[in-house]
Amino acid sequence: MKNKFIITSVAILSLFLLSSSCTVGTSEVKVTEKNYFPKVGGLDLQGNEQTFPQSLKKDQTICIVAFERWQQAWVDEWYAKIETAVDKSPETLAYYEIPTISKLSAPVRWWIYRGMRGGITSERMRSQVITLHIDKEPFNKHLDITDEKIVYVYVLDPEGKILYKDQGRFSQEKWLELQKFLEKK
Repeated sequence: MKNKFIITSVAILSLFLLSSSCTVGTSEVKVTEKNYFPKVGGLDLQGNEQTFPQSLKKDQTICIVAFERWQQAWVDEWYAKIETAVDKSPETLAYYEIPTISKLSAPVRWWIYRGMRGGITSERMRSQVITLHIDKEPFNKHLDITDEKIVYVYVLDPEGKILYKDQGRFSQEKWLELQKFLEKK
């Protein structure tokens, strides 16, 4: 009798964990006005739920949207300069890295989070990485993202209005253009 109970319990737990309908860590994409970031939520690497635009607390927030693991090198190139800018203006400027992944089952999401969290030891950085597990089609369409093989850089105001947009790998020319934009605001 005890073995049957254990087997049944394990089977029920397995079905729950493998269910793709489990929504912890996933979000629906709610498209807004065209020049605004979609209303969407995810988890930061500290396990806190974050939603856009509600999480935008500064005058300007730089967001880098990436889609594939190998793009981390490109994100890091941008971040090296962005971190300095945020440190110079912490009252008015913030940064989020937004890995964007299709909806997955709960165990796969857990495995991804654990891997990402294990690779980042800085508490500050863990709070700045917000992973979205979403239906990417409406998200990409709303933001005019046509190629998931590149990263996208946005500057948002506290309401989620897109003030600035760039894409692709970091370059000094792109950085100077972004820096010039940030300084004039």
